[in-house]
Amino acid sequence: MASFRQSASVASSNFRLAQSVASVQTCSRFSPVYSFSHLRISYRLSTPQISPPAQQSRGFLTQLRREAQALKEQPISQTAPLPKNGKQLTPNLSLTNLPYFVRRTGSNQLPVYLVTKAGGTKQLTKIQKTEGDLDAFRNDLAISLGIDTRSTDVSVNRLTGHIIVKGWRKPEIVRFLQERNF
Repeated sequence: MASFRQSASVASSNFRLAQSVASVQTCSRFSPVYSFSHLRISYRLSTPQISPPAQQSRGFLTQLRREAQALKEQPISQTAPLPKNGKQLTPNLSLTNLPYFVRRTGSNQLPVYLVTKAGGTKQLTKIQKTEGDLDAFRNDLAISLGIDTRSTDVSVNRLTGHIIVKGWRKPEIVRFLQERNF
């Protein structure tokens, strides 16, 4: 609809332009210089001026990203106040020097899974994403669960790096990993 209106206004402006050209050519008293300038002025007055928008609208997320980036680039003017004794506070988290490590999943969960095999009669708990000394991890886990360290109830799959515990022991294993700040 808008394009029809624009084409109609352009057609009417072209008609007016043709009339002004015809009147300039039929009138002998005007000089060619005057007729050219008159033609330009009449054309400018007859054509509608479509101005581009002052600022294009952006998507909400793009605008939000730009504002966040601007906030990140601003220098931090306030510093944390020092306690009365003048020493900085140390955070409560301390890294342990364990020979093994358990990475979290992409959704920031501990990689402890319940597995059912043999038609639902064999229940296992599997710990994935383990790194480092898996034998030390197996021994510490067995002691924490109250299982003999030489027992086959806690086994290591060296190819995949998984620790497999017989039975559904997920709550105890998650508590064990959280105590060690994994």
